[in-house]
Amino acid sequence: MVVYPNPTQHPTQSQSSGGARCLLIGLVVLVLATLLCCGLVVGIGALGGWSLFEGMSNEQRMIEQVITQFMEAGQRNDPDAALALFADSAQTKVRRTDLEQLFADRNRFRAVSTISISEFSGQLSLDEIKVQISGKINYVDGSPPLSFSAQLIRQGNQWRLIQIDFP
Repeated sequence: MVVYPNPTQHPTQSQSSGGARCLLIGLVVLVLATLLCCGLVVGIGALGGWSLFEGMSNEQRMIEQVITQFMEAGQRNDPDAALALFADSAQTKVRRTDLEQLFADRNRFRAVSTISISEFSGQLSLDEIKVQISGKINYVDGSPPLSFSAQLIRQGNQWRLIQIDFP
């Protein structure tokens, strides 16, 4: 004898399948919330990294500008303008006569097209930021570039020379 279910009776769901559904929905919500938070953190981190990169790029342009100004002072044979680019502590070590002798090499001090920095290292302490750079000075006339190295210090919002050498 085959027994058919009574059409007036409805099958009952077990409590375990309802609990599993709630657990699954909770897990999906947790995963989505985690992904959203991680996405925001990564996004904020990426923006912070971009801001740091942009800031370093701006600092490099400011340093290159100091080197360009030094070369322009040499081109004009203006040791006083060059001396003004040095840090206060370095001005006692760099003398006007030293700059006059350096600027006497007219071949070195011609119109500059670009400054390219190939090495950059920095020192950070509580009261100062110093950088050591080296690179090439490229001339407008296309003559071979001139190698240089320099040490600079950040004073307020400006970079100032401590020393500059042309090996």
